[in-house]
Order: sequence, then structure tokens, then C-alpha cells
Amino acid sequence: MDGVQDREGNLTNRVRLASRMAIRSLNAGAMFSLILVNYLFWLAARKVLGKERTRRIEGATHSRGARILHRGILRLEGVYIKVGQFISMMTGFLPDAYLDELEGMQDSVPPRPYGSIRARVESELGLNPFTDFAPEPVASASLGQVHFATVEGTQVAVKVQYPGIERVVATDLAMIRIVVHVISWFLRGMHYERVYDDLSETIRSELDYLSEGANAEAIAANFVGDNHVEFPTIIWKYTTSKVLTMERETGLKITDVAAIREAEIEPVDVIEKLVQSYFKQLLIDSLYHADPHPGNFFVKKAPDGKPLIVFLDFGSVVRFPPEFREGMRTVVYGYMSRDDSKVIDGMRQMGFASAGGDEAVFEQAVRHYMDKLLHFAPADFSRIDISDFDLVKNMDEMQVSFRELTRAFEVPRNWFYVERTLALLLGLCARLDPTVDAFVYGFPYAVQFVFGGDAHLASIWGQQGVRE
Repeated sequence: MDGVQDREGNLTNRVRLASRMAIRSLNAGAMFSLILVNYLFWLAARKVLGKERTRRIEGATHSRGARILHRGILRLEGVYIKVGQFISMMTGFLPDAYLDELEGMQDSVPPRPYGSIRARVESELGLNPFTDFAPEPVASASLGQVHFATVEGTQVAVKVQYPGIERVVATDLAMIRIVVHVISWFLRGMHYERVYDDLSETIRSELDYLSEGANAEAIAANFVGDNHVEFPTIIWKYTTSKVLTMERETGLKITDVAAIREAEIEPVDVIEKLVQSYFKQLLIDSLYHADPHPGNFFVKKAPDGKPLIVFLDFGSVVRFPPEFREGMRTVVYGYMSRDDSKVIDGMRQMGFASAGGDEAVFEQAVRHYMDKLLHFAPADFSRIDISDFDLVKNMDEMQVSFRELTRAFEVPRNWFYVERTLALLLGLCARLDPTVDAFVYGFPYAVQFVFGGDAHLASIWGQQGVRE
């Protein structure tokens, strides 16, 4: 009898889950349909009234679509939060209204009930090995949440993946794939299928906590001997693909400037160490923590009085392929020596130029941004608009069409992550001190990356006119 009841209970649970997934897909479909209708009205008006007469309502159409998407994402949560974050870094692919509306979207959702979290821990580790497992999470995100606990006398943070989230991810990605096909039909040449593949791979990789633990250890290994950067220790005995256990880290919030100063730590010193640690990851190690938002760092005072940066959450870690790394080396050298041809060569090697694209348009765009970067010297770094550097926003300045740009450019996947990481890093530094040109602190790593050391640099510094 018990076996029959168990089977009936399992069947009931599967029916309930299928019903929830169907309702979720219907809600997502309704959201995307509203956005589509919004644009169909605009396209119909443009066909009747002409492009020039409807130009003034174009911006309103984009803003309305962006608001619909934002509200829908917040209601659906889960994978769609990740979608919003991904969209917010797609400069050059979507109108500014979408980037502005989704900018700063945090991967934070209401916590799941403690009972379901405890059940997940027990299913993964057997009987719950933790003592003092706090029922309330300290952080909750789209795929899982973190609880403090104690195990074998050690205080730990336990990241637990939500039960059933794999099914939710599969359902959501299937819906998003349909939407991508529709978008690609309207906007040909924008490579949205490739963007979907990147998004899908990123989300699925974040479901594997064994990989996240390995990522944390891999980055930590590159900082052995550095007493001003710290990483949580992974406790592998109590870690699976769905539960990640690590020693608990403490410290000050990196954006709590008042507390940092009260601890006799200068915010500018925090900026210096944070930027140095990121330029080392990006340029020297080619393996980096790709989510530098404020919740992923603590600050402490090291024994020598200098700031110590604690890195948290390694769900988003990126490794550069060799060809991208070598192309980036050429780009950095071209920028430092003000050699446009080197920058163009490096960007091609990184994967920017589209096969069959217009070489003249590609080179024109690269030189346009080189000029912008060389004259980039704001007084207040908290007021920087990163979208000023995107392709679409600069079409009028370059006097090229959208179609010409999309034919000439194919943005490589890794660049999305680099651009987002640098934008978040710059924004974080601006919150610590908006008057500081943070990236100046990364220059020694750029020199090491390009020239391999100061001795080599000295031999060519004067010959090449390297930018000071």
C-alpha cells in the first residue's frame, strides 16, 4: 500500500510541476507577445505614414517594450533574471532603452522555503551533516540561495540549488529559443542564434556547483603569495553539483565607504588593489571572475594595514581561448603605441570582423573608437555612460547605416563578458571614489601583458612612442 501511495504522490508532484511549467511558459509567451505587438503597431504606422513621420515615436516604442520586458522578468524571476543581465551588456545589439531599463538588474529573488532547501541538502549529502544551519538565507538568487551553518566545528556558507530548477531552466530556455527565432526573422544579420547559444551555455554551466568550486580554486591558485586578495576555501567533502560548501568569509561591504574609512582603510587603496587584481586576471592569467558587482566582495584590513579584497561567488568565471588572448595583446599594444593598424589586426584575431563584411566600415568603426578612447578623460567617473561607446549609438557620427555595421561586425562571445566586467568594475570603483581614474592602476599589468617585462619595455619605449 505504501508503494502505491508513493507512486501516486510522485505522479501528483509531476502533474503539479508540469502545470506550473505550462503556466510559466504561458506568462513568458504573453510577455513576449506584448512586446511583439508593440513593435508591430510601430511598423504598421511607419508603413502607412512613412519612416520620417514616425521617427519621433520610435524611442517611445523602444521604451515601452523595455518596460514590458523588465516587469515581466521581475515577475518570472529565475532564468529570466539571467536573461535581463545578459541583455544589459549587449551594447550594439539592442536599443539604449533596453540597456537603460535593465542596467543594474541584480540576481536576487525572494528566498525559497527552508523545508525545500533542507530536502535538497539531504538528497545530495544524505542525512544533513550541518549543525546550526540557519533557516533564513543570507543571499538568494535565481538558481539557488546561501545559508550559514557549521560543519565539523567550522563555520561555513552553504550554497544550495533550488529543487526542480533544472526543469525550470530547460522550459525557460525552450521558450527563449522560440523568441530568438522570431527576432532573427525580423532583424536579419544580427546573429541572435549565437547569442542564445552563449546564454544557454552560461546558464547551464552555473547549474554545476562542482565546476564553480573548481573555478574558485583555479583563480585562487593564481594569487598564491598575495596577502591582499582572499578566496573562500571549498570543503569538497560536503560539495556536490547541487550543494557547494565553503568556509565562511567576513568583512566590510565594498561599497560601505564610511565603514571602510572608519576601519582606517583609504577607498583609493581599495580601488588600486581591486583594479590590479582584475587586470592580473584579465591580462596575465586569462581566467577571471566575471561578475564584479558589490555583493561579491568584502574588504578587510591586512596585517600590514593595506586593504585585503575578499572575492565571493564564482558562478560566472571566464577563460580566454588562445586566439582571443593573442588578439587582445595586439589590441592593447596598438592602443598603447597609438597604432590603429595593430588594433584592427588584433580585433580581427579576437573575432570581431564578420566573414564577407565591409572592411572599410570595420576599419572606420575601429578608428572611431580609438579616437574616443584616446580622448577619454572624464572628471567624474560616476557619470560615465558606457553606451556612448556602442556601435549603434555612434552610427550617425561614423555616417554608416545599421545594415553596414551588422555586416561588418560580429562581436565575439568573450567580448561581451570583458565589456560587462570592465563596466561593472568601473562603476564599483566610481562608488568608492568618483574622482579616481581607476584603470590607471592596471597599466603595469598591460605593460607586462604586452612586453613581457620592464627590461623588454625599456628597449622599445622610446622607439614606439608608447602612450604615457
